[in-house]
Amino acid sequence: MRRPSAYALVQNAAGEFAVVRTPRGYFLPGGGMDPGETPEQTVEREAMEECGFILKSRALVGRAVQFVYSFEEEEYFEKVCVFVEAELVGTTTKTEDDHELHWLPIAQALDCLSHESHRWAAGHVDRAR
Repeated sequence: MRRPSAYALVQNAAGEFAVVRTPRGYFLPGGGMDPGETPEQTVEREAMEECGFILKSRALVGRAVQFVYSFEEEEYFEKVCVFVEAELVGTTTKTEDDHELHWLPIAQALDCLSHESHRWAAGHVDRAR
């Protein structure tokens, strides 16, 4: 099943990346795109739900396709991912209690991110700096 998704690449002043730990692994903030939603709108909505972040989307980093299996849904997904660099401009209350925010240096983020596409995007942004 095809699943359009968008993920945010957010760094703090120390250059650490925002990474979200869920019961299923470690991911960049983001997720599935709602119908009619742009990648920028998706990362802004998802980051608010998952981390309590108020983001300002800055630049499209890239796109990647990854095939993943969901044990919960017992189905394979073609994740069509868009990665957006974003700036943290404020915070609010998050709504997803099973999501835990971690700020990680690039080496640690690359070691723990569960999807290869997320590691590729984070590494791409880090190399560009």
